[in-house]
Amino acid sequence: SSRSVASCYTSKLEFSTRCSNDDAIMSKKKTAKKYEKPVDYFKNFYEWPKDWMGAEEDLIIGIALLTQFTPFIESLIKQGLAVKTIKHHMGNLAVLGSEIIRRLNDGDEKNRNLPPRRLLLEYIDDQHGPLVDHWDPNDSIEETHLKAFDSTCRKLFKFTSASI
Repeated sequence: SSRSVASCYTSKLEFSTRCSNDDAIMSKKKTAKKYEKPVDYFKNFYEWPKDWMGAEEDLIIGIALLTQFTPFIESLIKQGLAVKTIKHHMGNLAVLGSEIIRRLNDGDEKNRNLPPRRLLLEYIDDQHGPLVDHWDPNDSIEETHLKAFDSTCRKLFKFTSASI
């Protein structure tokens, strides 16, 4: 039995063609990029510590911060969150790492020798993260960024505290 073109269907996830001779279905599925690791979301993830550096000794601290961020990011991935959501959280983690390093170089020298987890917990808590130096909380657009940043910091705090 032959089928008309009208009997063929197309969806966003699958393109199917019904063959007119034998009713066999030939499918081509679109394959989405597989996001499994932090570098799948941000190719330069492992370069962040170099971007944060103010002094040579900051590199070691930046790498140590990544060791704290990585399990958290992996937990977000395992939760099946949307790619965009994970990218937003990772963008906020990049800001957090940069802000911690900036503070270490601008007067928080005493925190420089803390172990990575303790250093992180020095700057985040169950309410928020550090007030980022260049954000104005009175600016409504920046306030939106600050709320998203604080949300990421709260999630990171909860994750980090639970894994102690």
